[in-house]
Amino acid sequence: MIVHYQLLAMKKTLFLVLICCFLGSFTTMAQNDVATLYFKDGRKLHGLAKLINGDQVKFRNAKGEKAERYHFEDLAQVVINDREEPSTYIYLEIRKGFFNVVRELEIGPVSLYVLEQRGYSAPMYMAGANSQMNMMHSNFYDLNNLYVSKGNKGEITHLGSNQLFSKNFKNAASEYFSDCPVLVTKIQNKEFKKKHVKDIVNFYNLKCNEQHAVILEKKQ
Repeated sequence: MIVHYQLLAMKKTLFLVLICCFLGSFTTMAQNDVATLYFKDGRKLHGLAKLINGDQVKFRNAKGEKAERYHFEDLAQVVINDREEPSTYIYLEIRKGFFNVVRELEIGPVSLYVLEQRGYSAPMYMAGANSQMNMMHSNFYDLNNLYVSKGNKGEITHLGSNQLFSKNFKNAASEYFSDCPVLVTKIQNKEFKKKHVKDIVNFYNLKCNEQHAVILEKKQ
């Protein structure tokens, strides 16, 4: 019995150590980067920032200064130098009544956004044989959901994700870009796949709009 409790105590200690490691790893993934906050009232702040809690940004004017938190409801956009090219984040209504912070990938007649969700699922304990507690290891998750919209206030459409059991991208993209037959053909022939989604949107914005302009001129 004593040995059983000792094993249980060791597992709990290991659990706490793992949690600390995971939190430390996740923190290093979201360090402060040079950023500019653009508020809806016209204000602008330049300093260091990182995204937190899914819908907020933690901002400080300079390293070592006190940080302030701002909700994306008050922000028009946040530009963070967190990649080779600066990333622009906005608060987008991905479906009626539900807003999320997304990163802009392409902006034009058709705009492309990605909702990035990543982190660690916490380790879990499950009862095993002889009432022993077995620890289920935590897993890192990295989910990217793609959204597109047409026009300035176009309806937001979910185009797919990197999840294993997501919607059929080929069919979803073919339906969405059905007004551009040449692009649909490239998607159906797998010349363009899900990994080429930025190229697909860019092709539509550059090539398909030219086709539409020619058709409109002929009708006039």
